[in-house]
Amino acid sequence: MNPKPLTVLFLSTGNAARSILAESLMRVMAGNRFFARSAGYAPLSEVHPAAIKLLEDRAIPTLNLHTKGWNEFLAAASIMKIDVIVTLSEEARVSCPIWPDNPVRVHWTVDDPLSATKEDVREWKFRKCFATLESRISALIKTRVAQSANELLLQLKDIGMVV
Repeated sequence: MNPKPLTVLFLSTGNAARSILAESLMRVMAGNRFFARSAGYAPLSEVHPAAIKLLEDRAIPTLNLHTKGWNEFLAAASIMKIDVIVTLSEEARVSCPIWPDNPVRVHWTVDDPLSATKEDVREWKFRKCFATLESRISALIKTRVAQSANELLLQLKDIGMVV
């Protein structure tokens, strides 16, 4: 019997780059083990075009990607349980509200590509961000199938993904 997929919510500041990349990568890489979503602490009006281009260049679907605030997920918590929250920015980590059902919380420090002011540096930061997320998600999905969010937390600790 296959366990129910764990729902992972990636949170960043603007939900325009890091968390969108993480959501998209997990959807492609994890198959039916995880259900990935993303949101922002202070969502921007749109996904950054460089994030869309990076995903498209790697043949990762971008249809329907849009920025969202985490309040949308809080409001729907009674019908969509979040099992794991992965914060990707310090702002999201310290501002993340108390969540119903007390999901596992993990913080992955990932440099914000949107912090770069020069175009070539921003492009390099996007590639670095993508590679970092791809590596961490790959390590996560290679662990054995967790039967619960708490078991997943222990696995994340074992592979050094909880700080």
